[in-house]
Amino acid sequence: MRTGDQTLIKELNKNIIMNLIRNQSPISRAQISVESGLNKATVSSIVDEFIQEGLVIELGPARSAIGRRPRMLGFNATAGYAIGVELGIEYVHVLTVDLAGRVVSSHESPLPTTDVRSVVAEIVACIKEEISNIPDSDLGIIGVGLGVPGLVDFSSGNVLYSPNLGWSDVPLRAYLEAHINLPIFIDNEANTGALAEQLFGVGTADENAVYFSVGTGIGVGIILNHGLIRGSGGTAGEFGHMIVEARGLRCSCGSRGCLEMYASTRALVSKYAQLAGTTVSFDEIMRRLRDGENNAVQAVNSIGHYLGTGISNVINGLNPSLVVIGNRLSEAGECLLNSVKDVIHSSALDVPASLARVELSSLGRNATATGAASLALNDYFQGPFPYAHTEPSRVGGRQG
Repeated sequence: MRTGDQTLIKELNKNIIMNLIRNQSPISRAQISVESGLNKATVSSIVDEFIQEGLVIELGPARSAIGRRPRMLGFNATAGYAIGVELGIEYVHVLTVDLAGRVVSSHESPLPTTDVRSVVAEIVACIKEEISNIPDSDLGIIGVGLGVPGLVDFSSGNVLYSPNLGWSDVPLRAYLEAHINLPIFIDNEANTGALAEQLFGVGTADENAVYFSVGTGIGVGIILNHGLIRGSGGTAGEFGHMIVEARGLRCSCGSRGCLEMYASTRALVSKYAQLAGTTVSFDEIMRRLRDGENNAVQAVNSIGHYLGTGISNVINGLNPSLVVIGNRLSEAGECLLNSVKDVIHSSALDVPASLARVELSSLGRNATATGAASLALNDYFQGPFPYAHTEPSRVGGRQG
């Protein structure tokens, strides 16, 4: 057998064993051998490598009353960390996760301008601040992921077009790599939100799900047969620009009547001002909604009507088992959810609507950044091999 073949087989075996330890910890070497079909010597050799790297720890003997008790193995989630960044229109939200995807720290910084140089400088400053707060570990920081609003070429890390940021053909990854000496992965923010819900949130058991990221704009991440759908040009999911009002409000994309002009956080602020006669922030509207203020409830119901219309169209077209409403607007809670469900009940086709659960994100404001961090996690653990039912190009295969 050629050396290259032996190396490939070993990497495949390491991949199999690491996934078993990550997903089934605590687990014994003997159990790994049975589950993987690999012989005990191969398992022991690879496990010993993982222990030396700090990724696996021995937990002690199993609680078995019969025969020799096997020593159990555990996944050391604090052996390293990944950083996730959500680039909003008015803010940068940054967090750190451990190797199991658990958030250990986060912070948010306002973004006074969308000028590319200023945004890059702010992202770099936020990443460096997170790095300075991360505990020492065997692996340190394994990578950085970003979720960005707009059309993103995942392979190059270029932002092709972001109407809300006012960007076209921005080589964002290259700009960041000039300041951050770590693997960097960039994807559309709705895609990273969808990945987060699939890996860590309400979508872990669903093969077919859609994630509506509703903030200043609206994007949709699509999971079909466990895989993230990007489309032929990598720009699938721009349902925020479906037309819901002919000759409606002018959108930043140049069209009229786009969904995000009627169902985003920006639309909510505008609707509330129309009802109350005064303009307040989105966070203040959420506070007033929690207090049961009538104008806040009416404004959310109006937004929910349009969002429900958009979701109905997606349910009819994609037949998902789960629709997740995430990003900032999900903070409107049951008031929003009930309004959306009412519209789906009256507008969507009965059969696909009956098969679709509609839920609020379980990850809240952290969804996009957590999913972005998972790009780095997946790359580290899977290398050139697929991550859990998805193609490498869709979930962060290693870059050249």
